[in-house]
Amino acid sequence: MTHKLLIRLVDAEYAITRLNIGTPLPEWLMGPGFWTVSSSREEMTLVCRAARIPPGVQSSGGWRCLRIEQHFSFEVPGVLASVLNPLTEAGVGIFANSTFSTDYVFIMGSDLDKAVAALKAHGHDITS
Repeated sequence: MTHKLLIRLVDAEYAITRLNIGTPLPEWLMGPGFWTVSSSREEMTLVCRAARIPPGVQSSGGWRCLRIEQHFSFEVPGVLASVLNPLTEAGVGIFANSTFSTDYVFIMGSDLDKAVAALKAHGHDITS
């Protein structure tokens, strides 16, 4: 199933950060904009606005955030795929995160124009 989506380009640069398991959540993580913590047996991954990350923390900066503006029930298949597939076909690397209500797709800022063009070509509306 193909979904035509309204996707918002969030006006901030983001970073993806790696911390060791068991590290207390840093005070700089929480603040304006999207932020999240994922934990596995290997690592903790934090995503937040890049400007909040202090020097010396292992991170990958330069990410831009695309937010799917519609809300779908969990049973609706293909929502995230309708964004990821065009980006994959365009050669754009992604880092995806989901919340209860929607999905966030992070792309490198250097791929932004290519990503927007690919999403528009697949019928999505992009706003900022």
